[in-house]
Amino acid sequence: CVSPDQVGRRKGFGEEELAPHNVLLSFMGASLLWVGWFGFNAGSAAAANGHAAWAMLTTQLSASVSGLTWMVVEWRLKKKPSVLGIVSGAVMGLAIITPGAGYVDQTGAFFTGLTGGVLG
Repeated sequence: CVSPDQVGRRKGFGEEELAPHNVLLSFMGASLLWVGWFGFNAGSAAAANGHAAWAMLTTQLSASVSGLTWMVVEWRLKKKPSVLGIVSGAVMGLAIITPGAGYVDQTGAFFTGLTGGVLG
């Protein structure tokens, strides 16, 4: 076994931007995660009813708003948005809405996604 203490810090961590080597694969992975997340959040209703549809709607809304918010923040800070930033924001939106996906309304999902995009 190898521990983190033996390996040490990553070269360049905190000093330079460590972007993934293939943005397309990152985008495709996040897309698959997004689709799977619908099954997780909407499937938690344990039925194909309005509650599941509501969870699916709030999941979509939160992830979309969070991705767009992340893009706007990145645009303002770095002067250009990136696909990786939008993907990161969308995944943050998926994560932040999960506990309340079936219990918040559209406004709550919007502001949850907005919060995730800004804080993420």
